[in-house]
Amino acid sequence: MANDLTTAALSLMLQHQLTGCTHAGRSAATLLERLAGNAGLDAHTRELCERMSDRLYDGAEGPA
Repeated sequence: MANDLTTAALSLMLQHQLTGCTHAGRSAATLLERLAGNAGLDAHTRELCERMSDRLYDGAEGPA
């Protein structure tokens, strides 16, 4: 399941970066937040997911 979430989060992050789509950014942030809470991932990866999720949420505060 973590692999599916990781793949989906990466796809949405790329879409957000390439198109500026705030919806894709918010969706990626949500998936990364779920990954950050996954005890099956190593601590470093969980921290990276959390940091990127926070960054995406901060960048998505503008108009939708």
